[in-house]
Amino acid sequence: MVPDSLRTALIAVTLGSLLVLSSVATGAGAIASQPTTVEQPTQAPQSTATDAADSPPADGEVVETFTDRMSSLDTVVMTYEMNMTFDSNRTSSVENRLWIDVENDRVRTETNSERMETITVRNDSETVTYDVENNQVSRFDRTGETGLQTSIDRLVTENEFTYEGQETIDGEETYRLAVTPTETDTMADSTDTTLWLDTDTYFPTKLAHDASGENYEYEMVVDIQNVSLNEPIADDRFTIDIPADAETLDNSLPDRTTYDSLSELRANATQSVPSPAVPEGYHFAEGSIIENTDFSMVSLQYVTDGDDVFHVTKRQSSATDDNYDEIDRYEAVEIGDHTGYYAEFEYEGTATSVLNVNCDSTKYSVSGDLSKEESIEVAESVTCE
Repeated sequence: MVPDSLRTALIAVTLGSLLVLSSVATGAGAIASQPTTVEQPTQAPQSTATDAADSPPADGEVVETFTDRMSSLDTVVMTYEMNMTFDSNRTSSVENRLWIDVENDRVRTETNSERMETITVRNDSETVTYDVENNQVSRFDRTGETGLQTSIDRLVTENEFTYEGQETIDGEETYRLAVTPTETDTMADSTDTTLWLDTDTYFPTKLAHDASGENYEYEMVVDIQNVSLNEPIADDRFTIDIPADAETLDNSLPDRTTYDSLSELRANATQSVPSPAVPEGYHFAEGSIIENTDFSMVSLQYVTDGDDVFHVTKRQSSATDDNYDEIDRYEAVEIGDHTGYYAEFEYEGTATSVLNVNCDSTKYSVSGDLSKEESIEVAESVTCE
């Protein structure tokens, strides 16, 4: 028999991967990461709502039954489509097919969008991802990981569910739950997440998440279909038929070495180290070299006695890595003969500035407790050396 603690990990795999909750809106960085534009997603289905007071179940019964049912599942098969809208004009759509086998700690995900087609299989020893379009395979060792239970702890401790009533969606009755994160590191000024459950199985059928900040809006609608619960899943579902000529990517994590001495860092760096014009009151605190065979980055940290801090980083990068022109939050600024992109983020009353500049194959970033003018001065002193 599978322990209940392992079964309830399904909540993290299904809801955790679907909700994304506050983490989908951790500033413009999260929003900017998927600038691809696709066809406008289908509008959310028309629905009618019934006040909770007129609904047969008591408030606590639906939430309790929902969590109990989730914790009793042995297998789940489902399809879910995620439609995302950024700043009301950029859209992205992803369809996923998911198989979960709790007893054997196995998950298969097939992802399809205009940007990618991938198959991922994970078990208790490794995660394998096959990029169909590029014929590339990645392997990650999972030996010794705690796996799904870590995600469970986060989901249980960081979110609460509140029953709001019954709602008819496309002719089907559902239970509507409000989802509230109890702990969050989101930079969004406001978030609103709603989950709808099938009234027979208490399994999610739809999720809607809205987040907004000073200069952005983000909406996500997840439609869940083709659900099969507690049905056997064939073993071969958790294997991938990878072509013999597929390229195997090097997924080893970069080595990170930290230095308290700037001169020692320079002596060990394989690339030139920036020499920024440091604003008054700041001094060098530490630096890091992060690299492997395909990646190299130098990071410098400067601080004041009052705990203000800023970072300067330099790494190899393609000029097409980031499309800041498409992100409203970023302001184009002149950095010598190049264009930089500046933005400010505020979280819990603390403002952080970010200035990114691409110089051919090298990307420079200046971030931290600096004003716009200070950020530009620092960037001008280090970029495109």
